[in-house]
Amino acid sequence: MSYFLANHLCNQGYRVVFISKRPYLNQSEKRKIGKGELILCSWPNNFRSTSWSDFVFFYKLSKNYKPQVVIGHHNGTITSVITSKLLFGKNVLTADYHHVCTESYLLDNTGPDWRVKFFLFRKKILYNFFCDMVICPSTKAIEDVTNKFKHKNPVLIFNPLPDRLTTNQSPGIEGNITIGYLGRLIPCKNIIWLIEQFLVYESYNPQTKIKLKIVGEGFLKEELQEKIKKSNRIIYLGEISYEEVDEFIQSAHFTITPSLADNAPTVVTESLMLSTPPILSNRVGTANLFSNMGNAFLFSPSDSEGLFQVFRKLETISNIEYKSLCSEARKLYLKHFTMDKYFNHVNSVILDEKFKNDKSHVSP
Repeated sequence: MSYFLANHLCNQGYRVVFISKRPYLNQSEKRKIGKGELILCSWPNNFRSTSWSDFVFFYKLSKNYKPQVVIGHHNGTITSVITSKLLFGKNVLTADYHHVCTESYLLDNTGPDWRVKFFLFRKKILYNFFCDMVICPSTKAIEDVTNKFKHKNPVLIFNPLPDRLTTNQSPGIEGNITIGYLGRLIPCKNIIWLIEQFLVYESYNPQTKIKLKIVGEGFLKEELQEKIKKSNRIIYLGEISYEEVDEFIQSAHFTITPSLADNAPTVVTESLMLSTPPILSNRVGTANLFSNMGNAFLFSPSDSEGLFQVFRKLETISNIEYKSLCSEARKLYLKHFTMDKYFNHVNSVILDEKFKNDKSHVSP
């Protein structure tokens, strides 16, 4: 989404310096795009961006281009935001994306507690001393930034996706009903609980029409493979390439996201985009946007009976009900998650704030 944003800003007349991690660029290049200019480059190291050489690289880049807005991503934020704020102070607006919530870090931590606590403390320092705003992809992320990191300026901008829908024909609901899980096999995603609940449901209803297909990698893989041996209706497909994601989602009748903590999982947005209704935990950050049985099925990841009720409803869902769910899921994508919506949010929340008293920014 960042590269699309960079091109959009160039078309508006801005000069944008875009530091790419993937693909890695061995040399920088300049492109004239619309009324603006795009400068493409990469960090000195292709595996991280927090070494001394990275700070020197960004220092030289900043002195050359004198940025007025710096938006950081992942570990690139530390270098870019800190350096630019130390150099330009209040003359630069700095922001970071809050991709992962605190609870997810704590649930998935496999090392010593002090390490993840130090990481979160470092993030708190970064947010409060160097970031003018923190970009949040959901209301859950807003709450996390406000309550856990005590930052006073979190802003809500949904993570978008380019529209990849080529055919709006959903699979028929007759016969077997396939639920697809696509995600990492880690504790915060709650995948083991989902399998255990499905096994209980299958023992309760041996004639169930539901099949569960799982795609992903993670350190819970062996435990998952051991548990699904008890069922021939749970299929683990391993890891797939990004090019295969759309086909997997569209081959399923529903996707499922049983997360214990999740700011804004991409697979939910992909499901909406591809007209595949999601079944999702009410602890997913964007759950407040959904209407239970209107455009999705919602359940609590601590409530087995609630998930069973979803399974029971799927056994008897009509084709008309299903088509309506597909249509409403697609409408939700168009309402909140298109690239145009994202561009408008960035313009109104970030650029209008920075340049509200300066009209000269429309030329690079």
